[in-house]
Amino acid sequence: MSQSQSNDHQPNKRRLGFLPAKINRSVLTSAVVLLALVTWLLSGVLGNGDGAVTLAKPISETVKNQNLFTVTVQPLEARTYLNTIKLQARTEADKIVTISAETMGVIRSLPVAKGSLVQQGQNICGIDVGAREAQLAEANAARATRQIEYDAARRLNEKGHVSKSQLAAARAAYDGSQAAVMARQVELDRTSIKAPFDGILDKLPLKVGDFISVGQPCGTIIDKDPLLVVGYVAENQIKRLSVGAEGRASLATGETVGGVIRYIAETPNMATRTFRVELEVENKDLRLRDGVSADLELQTGDVLATRIPQGILSLSDDGKLGVRVIDQGRVAFRRVDIISDNMDGVLVTGLKARENVIIAGGEFTRDGRQVDFEFVAAPQEAAPLVSDLETLDREVR
Repeated sequence: MSQSQSNDHQPNKRRLGFLPAKINRSVLTSAVVLLALVTWLLSGVLGNGDGAVTLAKPISETVKNQNLFTVTVQPLEARTYLNTIKLQARTEADKIVTISAETMGVIRSLPVAKGSLVQQGQNICGIDVGAREAQLAEANAARATRQIEYDAARRLNEKGHVSKSQLAAARAAYDGSQAAVMARQVELDRTSIKAPFDGILDKLPLKVGDFISVGQPCGTIIDKDPLLVVGYVAENQIKRLSVGAEGRASLATGETVGGVIRYIAETPNMATRTFRVELEVENKDLRLRDGVSADLELQTGDVLATRIPQGILSLSDDGKLGVRVIDQGRVAFRRVDIISDNMDGVLVTGLKARENVIIAGGEFTRDGRQVDFEFVAAPQEAAPLVSDLETLDREVR
């Protein structure tokens, strides 16, 4: 082939230069994948005869189709219980009096031993009378003289020999002497310090031979019948109590006693904002002691309440105490107030007459949520209900 012919073919090669000599393999692969993807998308739209597009289900319907959370429920019924207020208290003697000397002198005798029973008017401390008896005798003699003078003046006045002023002076002298006798007698009587009421001589700080001054204590007498159990009630509970209501107290010494409220303070302790309440208890044999700690229960009447298991109480979002229940298949929160708490459970008000209370799994649920639930048998309570005081009477008998 000549050079001219070779040159004639060169323009043809240049005209076909827009086609690559060799196609890149990655580009070819990408083109095939893109073509397949477009074909799949078009087949989903065009292949449906009516032209409808199937949409994904909402999340709420998907959740409903899932298995619901399961909680344990116990059916509980409200019953009538005796409502009480529980307090920490202590016993007090009905009367505690420290008897003190009203005159001075040396202790001559102590006729009653400490801890003994005493009768009203019995001598507790005897003070040496000293010159008091002599002073009384002197006052009596002066009174006798003044009486003679007054009688003579009265007779002379009747005869007109003595004026009315002279008679009045004689009468005044006589009255003065009589008052002096009474004063000397009182001073003598004060040498014998006596019991003001029946009771127990609890303290006797003196010994024979000690000197006692005016106002110095001779002894302390207490009257423990009746005995008082004293507690302090918060101001938000005081309106539930009334004088004459029944109560019971469990003493630290082991006794359990019943009584009635005899006093409720009208004004509170300003430091604690609590009101003093006194429960009066019989103590004729004096076996109950003064100053003993006690658990006091005061009755405030009957209340419709529900006993729930311990540990299921929870707080709502706004901090209110309550329990979760099942209401028409959904979780609901019921606010409650605690009446009492013991080993048998928690007694609360605020629930309906019959409630399906969640006792397990409630902490993993929210109000308004639909859940599955399984029942457990309700606990059996002793019936019929009786008051605490009736129970106490049977125990005493």
